[in-house]
Amino acid sequence: MPGPVFLRGETVDLHAVTEDDLEFLARGRNDPAIRHWMSRTEPQSPATDRDSLERFLSTGGRDAAFVVCVDGEPVGFVSLFDVAPDAGRGELAAWFLPAEQGEGYGTEAVSMVVDYAFDERRLHRLYGGARADNDASRALVETLGFVEEGRQRDHYYVAGERVDRVFYGLLKEEWDEIQATA
Repeated sequence: MPGPVFLRGETVDLHAVTEDDLEFLARGRNDPAIRHWMSRTEPQSPATDRDSLERFLSTGGRDAAFVVCVDGEPVGFVSLFDVAPDAGRGELAAWFLPAEQGEGYGTEAVSMVVDYAFDERRLHRLYGGARADNDASRALVETLGFVEEGRQRDHYYVAGERVDRVFYGLLKEEWDEIQATA
């Protein structure tokens, strides 16, 4: 059972991550269709996710992690992490179960976290990265207005292949302009 609703959207709700979500998070992180894009090579268990949850909780509330739910059922995960309040920046990451991809849940959920980061957390800049060959992730952030800012060559080693990492960034004033024209 997901934790309490933190943000409500039209289709998705973002729930605070609790210990009850650890099985879902481990299942998602181990799914080959998700793990491949995250460049994970180690198996994840509820115990390793418990360690992640404890690290998250030890940040003193700087970071934010959400289980994305549709009609109360978990479909993905979105996080705002490495938040540097003094610098006004934070990093975004997300994944969604393969059966739930292509439904618009990612666009809505990430957009909600962008609003939250800029409006409630008063951040100035958000950033994130994606494997250069992850067309779906790159399309998602580009659709939301993130701008490609750079590339780390051969950053990942996945299934015997070296793959670049592409960096994206979004400034609050850019987001405000996009929202004003939407």
